[in-house]
Amino acid sequence: MVQPGNVTKALRHAVTENRWLVLIVIGHTGIAMAISAHFGLPYANRIFSALLHLLTLLTPVYLLVLLVWTVVGIARRRPRVRPIAALTQEILSLLRDLPRLMSGSVALVAMVSFFQSFSYIKSTIPDVNAFAWDRTLADLDRVLHGGLDPFHLLMPILGTPLATTAVNAAYHFWLFLLYFFVFVACFTRTNPDARRTFLIAFTLVWGLGGNLAATVFSSAGPCYYALLGLGEQFQPLMQTLRGFQDTSPVWAIHVQDMLWAGHTSGSTMRGISAFPSMHVASSTLMMLYAFTWRRWAGWGMTGFLAVIMAGSVHLGWHYAVDGYAGAALTFACWHVTRKIFVSRTPQMGRGRTQPATA
Repeated sequence: MVQPGNVTKALRHAVTENRWLVLIVIGHTGIAMAISAHFGLPYANRIFSALLHLLTLLTPVYLLVLLVWTVVGIARRRPRVRPIAALTQEILSLLRDLPRLMSGSVALVAMVSFFQSFSYIKSTIPDVNAFAWDRTLADLDRVLHGGLDPFHLLMPILGTPLATTAVNAAYHFWLFLLYFFVFVACFTRTNPDARRTFLIAFTLVWGLGGNLAATVFSSAGPCYYALLGLGEQFQPLMQTLRGFQDTSPVWAIHVQDMLWAGHTSGSTMRGISAFPSMHVASSTLMMLYAFTWRRWAGWGMTGFLAVIMAGSVHLGWHYAVDGYAGAALTFACWHVTRKIFVSRTPQMGRGRTQPATA
């Protein structure tokens, strides 16, 4: 039976362990509320519905993946033991680890709350600062890529219906993978320094990149270039993608149409923003975190990052410089977090950092 004193002690540990994350999320939520008050844009934090969605739909899938991972790990480490008994022992050990469960729960609630305030601020970008940087970003792309828009360079590689569908599938799988990384980081008990770095860097990358930089350098992306009245230079790409749909699905086109309809009608389906690319930024962050697990995991995420970077351009979502900026911002936030937030954390209660192994 769990004693009330143990729960209180575990909760105190959880808040202490995640104090910087909680403070950042509270500050970010305050900024969202300030924007709402200043610009008269209604703010509704749907954290409870988001948590319910996460717990009922995504969490069971994540637990199944982790269950399979645990079984495989047991089979590799202890091939002679009885697998059911060993698995039961692992599960009971986890359920008895109240500090771990409490710390993970606090971190997960904080991350879901952050997503809510982030999404709100992102939806207000066109109201706060109208799209004005698309022409500059497109021009910079051509300067950096020999006078060509980068999608022309990718067409020989990705310019088929099947390849485009595959890239689009990876682009959509990104969201599932992102939530999985967050879920694992919240509840893991190995390499606490890497865990703390990932979670705090996550909020910094999305807050500074997806909210602040996205507002300052407000832009819509190549898929909306013509709709903004800036010219037809990306129409060959968009017409090609629409043509591919006759042979193989290109889901990005449907999502882009929905977002533009939401933007023009003022509905809740909003969130157009190109610079910097948060797909690339967050994939870079997942890559850095994966390298703290195993080298093979890091290199696997490096390949995924390359696909996302190419897909962001090929699917018309982003200018190439959006991805470059997102990756650079992530590296900066990762190293700043390690230096400021992790290196100053008291040694008491910290586990040993485990270097990546082959």
